[in-house]
Amino acid sequence: MFFTLLSACSPVTVSEINPLPALSIAGMIIRNDLLYPVTEVMIQVPETGDFAGCGNILPESDCRTSFQTVDYSGNAMVVSWKEYGQEHSTREFVVEPGRDIDASKPAWLEVTIFAAGQAGARFVQPSG
Repeated sequence: MFFTLLSACSPVTVSEINPLPALSIAGMIIRNDLLYPVTEVMIQVPETGDFAGCGNILPESDCRTSFQTVDYSGNAMVVSWKEYGQEHSTREFVVEPGRDIDASKPAWLEVTIFAAGQAGARFVQPSG
């Protein structure tokens, strides 16, 4: 009886209560909204060691690549880049699928450098 009560009081993680919807990722887009180029842009997932990036993104343009679809695990990521040779990076953050994302279809990770020293990310899906 004691073991039954003990197991009933075991901690439950937040992910077990509110799991991320199953989402697959088919590619990435890195946008440079600045009026000057950015270089050495890298998306890193510290927990897994996974990374992807682009060497040089011209002003108001993007770099994109598709890859074999992978399951999104909800791990934190860090985005780093250079502006005029000066290094910038985000803190670790987790991208959560928005309400407009259909988990039954693959999504793309879109990272945008939107202001000097600032970047963010979201999931997008092709329309149509």
